[in-house]
Amino acid sequence: MKSKRKNWWMYLLRGVLFIIVAILIFRNPLASLMGLTSVIGFLTLFTGIIFVMGSISVRKLYNKWGWTLALGILDILLGGALLFSPALTAPLLIIFIGVWTVAIGMMESGLSLGLKKLRFKKWWVLLIMGLLSILFGGLIIFKPLIGALSVTMFMGMHFLFYGSYLIAKGFQKEEIPTPTPKTIQE
Repeated sequence: MKSKRKNWWMYLLRGVLFIIVAILIFRNPLASLMGLTSVIGFLTLFTGIIFVMGSISVRKLYNKWGWTLALGILDILLGGALLFSPALTAPLLIIFIGVWTVAIGMMESGLSLGLKKLRFKKWWVLLIMGLLSILFGGLIIFKPLIGALSVTMFMGMHFLFYGSYLIAKGFQKEEIPTPTPKTIQE
């Protein structure tokens, strides 16, 4: 038994937002570095809200929905701090970006394995996005001087790739397999 995806628009909306931010970053990287605290704060806050909404909407289908809920709440708190206390958070922005990107990558990788168990055909695309996120985030964390100089370009590329993935996912017509008790417990 299969059901239609109801939350396709969430993917599409997030994807468009990520691509718009990527274009703005590429157009003026130096100014982008100065405004990145607010942009990252907004994206983190928005992503947190979407993760909370998404996790609640799948709580009966996916037994590990609490991890997405927890990451959503963390994103809301961090996004609010970045937006409303930029003077305090700006010095830590580079490290935060690295840690946030690694956390998103780990969540994407874990979710992709859950999708594989639910027999989604393209689960591996999310796994690749997760691994790329971990790679970008690790580079920023472990090379902070290089990260400070190139974070806008890395984030622009990441936002472009991630936004493209989200838009493709939003337009995907794949029906969602209805989980059975066996696939939920695996």
